[in-house]
Amino acid sequence: MLCAIVCPNDAFHESIEPEGQINIDEYPSIGNFFNIDKKKCIEDKKNEICILCLNVRTRNNIQDYYRIEKECPTQCFHIDSPIKGEVIIKKNMLYKCDPQGCKACVNICPTESFFIPESAEDVKKYGKIACNEDECFYCGACENSCPDDLIIVDRKTISIIDPKKQGNFPWIQGWIKNIKEILRKRLIYGKVQIEIPIIEEEIKKVKEKIEEEIPQLSDEDRKKLNELNDKIQKFLQSSKIRYWIKDKKTEKITKELKKFLNK
Repeated sequence: MLCAIVCPNDAFHESIEPEGQINIDEYPSIGNFFNIDKKKCIEDKKNEICILCLNVRTRNNIQDYYRIEKECPTQCFHIDSPIKGEVIIKKNMLYKCDPQGCKACVNICPTESFFIPESAEDVKKYGKIACNEDECFYCGACENSCPDDLIIVDRKTISIIDPKKQGNFPWIQGWIKNIKEILRKRLIYGKVQIEIPIIEEEIKKVKEKIEEEIPQLSDEDRKKLNELNDKIQKFLQSSKIRYWIKDKKTEKITKELKKFLNK
């Protein structure tokens, strides 16, 4: 039911029961994607967020859940995914990433977990793109959206609620087959990226030496640099400029940049 959870247009409904076809109670299900502190919950029928919360509790729509968590008047509602896992960003392939021109992972994430590091410290720590997994529920939308296959969503465990009714389940073999396929893929793709200790150690030494040789900026110089960086980032957000970069029209870019900086 991840399609129902992640769909931004709320086009899928998992609570529909096909009359006369199957009995939903005979099938396992995924647990709730939220938890509520009942002691704090007030269920105020006049509050917009409380009304939304009461209406969507029986549905799985993560965008509504995310809004409720941020605006809940008593802070009693929290996203709590029954899916646990890890988001792996292929750091050794990040040279392909264009966070200013693409932003596919940032735009599609329903819980705004993906972000573009801005400060020098964060860029040094994370690289071009990063994911805050505190509110991630491992839907896989980011993995599917990345045009350069730089993201892996590794789902490690899923909490399954057993069927309410017992019976003969012809679909169970299909489940077993799919579980084996997931395990097989994890053996192939779920490995931690290999790092060569000797090379990593040498790189660290060289990096530390370079950092020592670079003079530290004063607060005033740092402020000027940040202001210049903000201007450059704004300049690069123009679709016209990105097309010129793609077509290698350096003269036009240089001319436009001078005009932009002298405003």
